[in-house]
Amino acid sequence: MYAILAAQGVIYTIAVVIIAKAKGRSAETFLSGGRDIGHGMINASIVATWIWAATLMISSWTGFSYGFTGPWWYAAGATIPLPFMAYIGKQLKIIMPKATSYPEFVLFRSDKKNHLLHSLITIVVCMWVTLMIITGGGVMLHAFTGAPFWIIALLMSIIFISYISVAGLWASIFADTVMCCIMYFCLLIIHWTVVLKIGPSAVWEGLINVINTKPNLQPNMPVDVLKSQWDGLNWFNAAGLGFLIVNTIGNMGAVLCNQTYWSRMTGSKDPYIAWRSFMTAAFCWWPIPFATSTALGVTGLSMGLSVGTSYYSPTGVGMLFTEAEAIAPMTAFVVLGYLGLILFVIAVGGATISTGAGEILAVVTVLVNDIYRGYFNPHASDKKVLWMSRFFLLLTGAFLLAIVIYWRIIGFTFSGMYQAMGVAFSSAVIPLWALCFYKNTNLDGAFWATVIGGVVGIVYWIWIANMDLLWGVVWANIIVMGLSFVIIVPWTIIKPHPFDIQSLKDKGFEYGSIDELLVVSEK
Repeated sequence: MYAILAAQGVIYTIAVVIIAKAKGRSAETFLSGGRDIGHGMINASIVATWIWAATLMISSWTGFSYGFTGPWWYAAGATIPLPFMAYIGKQLKIIMPKATSYPEFVLFRSDKKNHLLHSLITIVVCMWVTLMIITGGGVMLHAFTGAPFWIIALLMSIIFISYISVAGLWASIFADTVMCCIMYFCLLIIHWTVVLKIGPSAVWEGLINVINTKPNLQPNMPVDVLKSQWDGLNWFNAAGLGFLIVNTIGNMGAVLCNQTYWSRMTGSKDPYIAWRSFMTAAFCWWPIPFATSTALGVTGLSMGLSVGTSYYSPTGVGMLFTEAEAIAPMTAFVVLGYLGLILFVIAVGGATISTGAGEILAVVTVLVNDIYRGYFNPHASDKKVLWMSRFFLLLTGAFLLAIVIYWRIIGFTFSGMYQAMGVAFSSAVIPLWALCFYKNTNLDGAFWATVIGGVVGIVYWIWIANMDLLWGVVWANIIVMGLSFVIIVPWTIIKPHPFDIQSLKDKGFEYGSIDELLVVSEK
């Protein structure tokens, strides 16, 4: 495991140094990737970026927890945001081609309070996703190898920073492209081996057996969770439908409010390449969680794998099934043995590394481009901005490493992190969409819809629903998205704020402070 992870970091770093070291010689190219990347790399980068530990681990967990509907609901809910991003990203690329980050667009489109709010939101989104990436990868690798979780997390954090510190966004997109091809190769072998060795008939019979015998496969879990697992052939599995709501709302925020995906728009050659790349990426990405969840999650359920039990590979090597979120590597190990071990480590390790690097760079982009250069040192030299970018890479990596280890110590589960993410930031989705597509959007309405929707949803989930991860988190997600809509629409209708969208054509952070830039913009 150590060799596989370290080799990826070394190979990516050497390749970036040889191919694109020049991309890291200026702050502009470091943060924007040169704005000249074509469809192939952008498409592959989107697919690889949206394949993270959750794609392989949580999708399989839904198959294990909800039966055959789990793969459908996970894949559908997480695919929906990509076409939305295609349209909103193309719109931004057309109306404000000089933008480096989406909060930068929010500033020139609205005002400083909305700019600071969206800067904070996208930083939280990117950090949250990175925490899930490290946790998911760490859970899988710990289950497979027994290596200490904190060492795995430390190694991943070091690799995240290694190659993107050389050439920034271009390096991240390049590594994503390579990793996308490798992941397809590894996962195809795993999926088809499971299908050929186990067979659809055995899976069907296994699910029937679970329905009839009602085994306790997740000890210490609430009965409601177990009931959904015993209902694995029902399209109207209640908990599964609840997850679809959580998954859709949470992932809308995880994509549309995530600077990582906006960076792919920034780096693309033109608006139509950006639009085409996101649209095609949706169809390239959807089969990955669907196939993984079906082959590993649903199959694991049909085999009756129970948390807390040791299972053996075809060669007789034993492994403990530590937690339900590790059903994918456990099934791969039981069916394929060490081949499953190696292929899954490469796939999830690579997904973790490529996506984590992009998310950390997105945090740095907003910290440097929007906060540092915008508010603290507006006249910073190119050399200074570049130095601060690399400094914040190290600082962000260390900060996230500390949080992920702490969360692991207190027992905050990987699936809990995934389901709760929509409560934290999806209130910003509708206001952001309104700012992009409706010229009369009320700026105060956009701000307060985001704040009130998020605060009420969080308060409901923590204090009223007691952080319930079944129906409590479902209603919290609905409240977050619904309340922001209810606030911004009537506010905008009653008091519209007309704005000339075309005035953004030549705007962007190039010089001066934010106040100076706003004065220029108003003139």
